[in-house]
Amino acid sequence: MRAEHLEVRWRRPEELDARDLQAWTGLESRAAEPNVYLSPHFVLPALRHLDASLRPVIAWIEAGTGAARELVGVGVFRRSPGSRSFPWPHLSAYLSCHSFLGGLLLEAERLDAAVAALMRAIGGLSPWQGLVLPKTDCDGPLARALARQTDRRGLSMLSLGPQERAMLDMSRCGEDMLRELLGKKLNEINRCRRRLAEMGELSWHCLGQGEPLPASAVENFLHLEHQGWKGESGTSVRAVPAEEAFFREMVARFDAEGRALFTELRLDGRAIASTCNFISGTMGFAFKVGWDPELRKFGPGMLNEIEFIRQGRERCPQLTMFESGASSDSFISKLWPGRRELGALLVPGNRVAGAAMLAAERLRQSRRRAAETAETADAGAAEGLSESRGTSEPASVPGRASAGSVTQVTSTST
Repeated sequence: MRAEHLEVRWRRPEELDARDLQAWTGLESRAAEPNVYLSPHFVLPALRHLDASLRPVIAWIEAGTGAARELVGVGVFRRSPGSRSFPWPHLSAYLSCHSFLGGLLLEAERLDAAVAALMRAIGGLSPWQGLVLPKTDCDGPLARALARQTDRRGLSMLSLGPQERAMLDMSRCGEDMLRELLGKKLNEINRCRRRLAEMGELSWHCLGQGEPLPASAVENFLHLEHQGWKGESGTSVRAVPAEEAFFREMVARFDAEGRALFTELRLDGRAIASTCNFISGTMGFAFKVGWDPELRKFGPGMLNEIEFIRQGRERCPQLTMFESGASSDSFISKLWPGRRELGALLVPGNRVAGAAMLAAERLRQSRRRAAETAETADAGAAEGLSESRGTSEPASVPGRASAGSVTQVTSTST
């Protein structure tokens, strides 16, 4: 049986009509890696309000011909003339300032065929010589499919700077999980909850996900997220009009399909903590949080998250996993025990670009080793000087942050 042939069309966002957007949204439920940040409900408002000057290009991957064409893949890219890690012109997957996960939206059943079609298009499309996919799962279906395709072409894909991302297995949610994770710390958290309850009626609410969001949910979230240090530093959503416009449009789009999920902790009916989340397929994605800073000693944000872990499996039975979107030092990482590694995948489109990419990486590593050697020598000299002066302790040398690891990715599965 002859393999199905896929074609890639290069499109601009303004070309897409209602039928195209419906096909794009439909692809989300069939994707190998669910990702709300690659939904048209997120991408298009972000381009409109946050990156209006950007002229992205969309890889529109289809099976079939004519009226029978079926969308099996979407990639949204910005053009790059080259970077330190990939010194040739390439396409870099689009990330807005509020995108916490990158990659491509490709149908699971035709994942390899879609990747092969995209590689063919990049290989024959001048001047773009490859792909850079930031914040992508380093060991997910997409990374493995890319590794298989680059192997078949005699090329090497690199993965730069993996960082851990917290995940929540919804099947484990409940009191037992909280006890296992927090131990005696849970008793302290429960004391804070009881102290809040002494001030009034304390209640927890899960809003949306199939039911229309009450207008108050969006207003409560924006108000709480703007409080405290975020508002003072100008980094809250409400602090920047364009970001608030993006947020409102994006939430409205997801809510229209029953894919917005907010949680609230309320004291006497007033929201004192709120989370904003979205759904793609059977996966949830945490977006942002807010809480009342005047009640920070009771940890309302933490209590809101604790209640989600306690009741999440019952309230969200359709969800299997939740993606935190959080940095490794976030308090969420202490509550959500699952992990995956995200990094930047560098995918050459041809041998020349691949050689340049590997040469750039060897140079980067050589410079890092030289800097580490110089730092070690400086530390030794400082210690020797300290000892010669008769001090009892060697002089300390501030540590340097790791430059990040690199992995040459090869296919390990068929």
